[in-house]
Amino acid sequence: MFFVFSKLFWILAQPSHWLGFLVLATAISLVLRWNRAARVFAVAAALLLVLAGFLAIPLVRNWEDRYPRPPLPAHVDGILVLGSGFDTALLHARGAPATNDGIWRLEAGFAVARRFPGARLVFSGGSGVLGGARFSEAETARIILDEMGQDPKQLILEDRSRNTYENILFSKAIVKPKPGEVWLLATAAMHMPRAMAIARKLDWPMTPWPSDYYTAPSGGGDMLSFTGNLGYIDYVVHEWIGLLAYKWSGKAA
Repeated sequence: MFFVFSKLFWILAQPSHWLGFLVLATAISLVLRWNRAARVFAVAAALLLVLAGFLAIPLVRNWEDRYPRPPLPAHVDGILVLGSGFDTALLHARGAPATNDGIWRLEAGFAVARRFPGARLVFSGGSGVLGGARFSEAETARIILDEMGQDPKQLILEDRSRNTYENILFSKAIVKPKPGEVWLLATAAMHMPRAMAIARKLDWPMTPWPSDYYTAPSGGGDMLSFTGNLGYIDYVVHEWIGLLAYKWSGKAA
């Protein structure tokens, strides 16, 4: 129920969808000659774009700075890489891997695994699609890692999880980490605060190993990159709401 509700809620809560709703409301108001309402909706849409331009980079940087990447530990027992929505169905259709920005967390985990051949590399990803999917993200990860030369004896795949909580819960049940083991958590810098809060709740000590950065430590963005800025705002709101929802539901510390 939590999974289904979260997917449906996000359809309405996503800020970029608000822009679409405002544009649609403006158009309907113009057709019905509700001129005052049309002006209000149009101004609201313009303000949303302006606010996104001003706030996108500072908000994203704030989230990304919460868990900076530490020095690599002297010893690593395992690396948990969280899935990011790989389209495995497209991989099967095209015969080549189809990924997204989340490929960099897979690269980050692979790079550490190469440094520590005795460490376990765990990729966790079923499908986050509402209604399920024919293929899991883990299958894409397996193919990509195999092409990169990953030792299959070092690799563990978790292919049932649908969200971050299940990523960590199911992976922990598979690897059964022992007290004192050093585990790295590889995911996007923006996603790290939520993932680390869940790991603490599930009593799995993790060292954050962020990737997929969108911002530099300083500097601004492009005010005229309307779609890019809205995308950043979508990501920030998604993580903020997600963290609150997981805390309220008892799934995160």
